[in-house]
Amino acid sequence: MAETALPQSLDEFADRHALDAETHAMFAQYDERLLETAAHTNVISRNTLPDRWARHYEDSAQLFPLIREGASTLLDIGSGAGFPGLVLGILCRDRPLKITLADSVGKKARFLAETAHALGLSHITVSSDRVESFHVKRMSFDVITARAVTALDGLLALASPLLAPGGMLIFPKGARADEELTAAATGWRFNHEKRASHTDPDASILILTEPGRR
Repeated sequence: MAETALPQSLDEFADRHALDAETHAMFAQYDERLLETAAHTNVISRNTLPDRWARHYEDSAQLFPLIREGASTLLDIGSGAGFPGLVLGILCRDRPLKITLADSVGKKARFLAETAHALGLSHITVSSDRVESFHVKRMSFDVITARAVTALDGLLALASPLLAPGGMLIFPKGARADEELTAAATGWRFNHEKRASHTDPDASILILTEPGRR
């Protein structure tokens, strides 16, 4: 994608991603529900709302091209208000991809479930269970994402038991990505690739495969 100014509105976001009319309408409805809910319930930091199209929607959408075409299941840990999981759910709705949004905070899980239902996103499941309970159930996923949840070593502890063979972890990270990689490597082995974020020059996107304890 050619570098352009980051979107500051739905129309700019839609133009950047060449969204069709149906997808444009879905994002409009999502955003309306987000603003209505954020006015009375803390599902997202309110001081980020004015810049939400760049800071949240675009930051989430940039993960979409990284998801392998053959993936059939995706888990988003700590989905919050749906960034990146619900954004990816809209963009991936024509793929045979089942998406689980996990957030143990009840008000956030309710917002996600109600919004996914309102948008007709039947391929999305919302869970308010802690991710650790997924370990007990021996669940597995081809792709696992997490944005602004915890440091990389903690994410690996949460995600690696749930990663299907050949699966991938996609973790947006801030300016301390290299520090987190170094710290995590003391207790974990993994293959990794670091991509530049196009929403923040100091941020990165980490793509990890074959994680395991040392």
